Amino acid sequence: MPMRILLVHPEDSPRKGTWSHEHWDLLVDLGRSSQFSAGDWGRQYGCPILRADSFRNGVADARQVRQIFSAGVGRLIDEEGVVWWDLASLLLVHEALDVLALQRVAREISPSAELWATRLGGPASVLGILLGRSPRSLEPGGWARSAARARHYAGMFRRFPPEQIKEIILDKYDSGYRWRSRFAGRSKRCADSAVLVPSAYGNVSRMAASYAQLLPQQTFLVVATRQSGRNFVPSSNMVVRDLASYAKAEARSAEAVSLLERWAELKSELESFAELHALSRAGGLASVPGWIRDGIGARNAWRNVLESEPVTGILCGDDSNRYTRLPVLLGARRKIPTVDFHHGAFDGRYLLKTLACDVYLAKNEMERDYLLRVCGLPADRVAIGSPSPVFLRPASRKLASEKRPEASAIFFSEPYESAGMRAEEVYRELLPPLCRTVREQRGGLIIKLHPFESRSQRCKLVHEILSSEDCKLVSVVDGPLTEELMSQAWFGITVESSCVMDCVQRSIRCFLCGWLRLSPYEYVQQYARFGVGEMLQDAKQIAEIPQRADAKPNPLPQSALATSADAAMLESWLTRRREQSDARSAS
Repeated sequence: MPMRILLVHPEDSPRKGTWSHEHWDLLVDLGRSSQFSAGDWGRQYGCPILRADSFRNGVADARQVRQIFSAGVGRLIDEEGVVWWDLASLLLVHEALDVLALQRVAREISPSAELWATRLGGPASVLGILLGRSPRSLEPGGWARSAARARHYAGMFRRFPPEQIKEIILDKYDSGYRWRSRFAGRSKRCADSAVLVPSAYGNVSRMAASYAQLLPQQTFLVVATRQSGRNFVPSSNMVVRDLASYAKAEARSAEAVSLLERWAELKSELESFAELHALSRAGGLASVPGWIRDGIGARNAWRNVLESEPVTGILCGDDSNRYTRLPVLLGARRKIPTVDFHHGAFDGRYLLKTLACDVYLAKNEMERDYLLRVCGLPADRVAIGSPSPVFLRPASRKLASEKRPEASAIFFSEPYESAGMRAEEVYRELLPPLCRTVREQRGGLIIKLHPFESRSQRCKLVHEILSSEDCKLVSVVDGPLTEELMSQAWFGITVESSCVMDCVQRSIRCFLCGWLRLSPYEYVQQYARFGVGEMLQDAKQIAEIPQRADAKPNPLPQSALATSADAAMLESWLTRRREQSDARSAS
């Protein structure tokens, strides 16, 4: 009999499903997982487990993807000089990295094996293309599939509050602002010269507000691409608007038609690369035309911002987001000074994109070293300048009303699903030993959620995984990070969240689950290089944390701590004419 292989989609669990009742000779996890999970699955099925995650090569893969994408450099340029392939390719990085790993997985699979998949599409289809044969699907058909889809959407509506559901729908179906523009009111023009702050997230807006406090006489115009960008407390010198109020409902232009025709030509050329050929056949490039059409609408809205407002500088906190990168590109063309920063610890996507701004503000030498050494950015355009450290909000009403242990471990959770990892598996591996540890010390465990995580869904996971006694030790907290929460910390633990910096800056020991790292960009390695956080090699070492947490910490290198930006320099960077930067680059 041929070998029977099950391909497990990242959104499915090997632990449950119709496939869990069948015999398999090999399970191939197409998502990200650890040896702990693979061990459990192997015992359940009595067969070997092949983890696609173990075939990834981190930064080397990211550099290879950039080389592949370079075939489109300088292509799809619009009338504003925006290179649309550069923007679209950033959205394809995750899938392209998957293809590189799956090419290596394909070499481990017998040509005669019988392939089955928990669902088709995505990585299962890519692997089938690489192997030259399509896997059979274990997805339900007909009414069962429709019922499953209905349950999916019903679950989404239960997990997220109405305002977040609205945001998800608008992001998916109105990313060109065609409909939002019809209902958005027109705002009065800023009276004074303003620094434009494009924002899609509250974290970006909060950090920009801290920079704005350094220049109290300067007006900062925050233009939010979505409601999340408005979820912050603006400083007194900030004006907040919606990008939709600058957008117009427009018919498809001749420019968009021309770009789409040129995309069809470029797509044919890109498919000469084996990796992009497989990705294209699996449907991975099918969304690019829609991104371009919607992007033109967003670009026009940003153009209206720059033409109708007295913008003298641009301060961007996430230029890996195509909607907030657009104004940086438009501003550069108009000789408007542009300054970038990143709302997290690092932005490894500079491995894959060009530096579009005049100056990048790194928060400390650790971040600057990463950008220069790993990403290869020019040293003369990366300065050190952290915002004012006052960017933690007062305690939320929910947190203040809940009773907490006097000393708690804080687990900084992350949206693991966005990286192809199953949150259930992470929680199953980490929460039981954490609960044992805090129970022995008569403490508690706080799970602090990332803004992209659903509290109701994470609470459900906690109750499914832990015993009733362990559940009493656990509190799940969402919302902004607060000083009150941090004041309760005995120690912190995370995979690679930038909250490790919030801990070490307050002399709170924070431990990194290095074996579970999510990104291909070597964030955890950079933390370790600068002595930020303490690396754990596996979940067994969680039992050692109490002794390590109570020991005298090693002094944190000054180079890893935030260095506040000089107000005069920040003002200079945001207001000087761009000709100075152009002259410097030419010399």
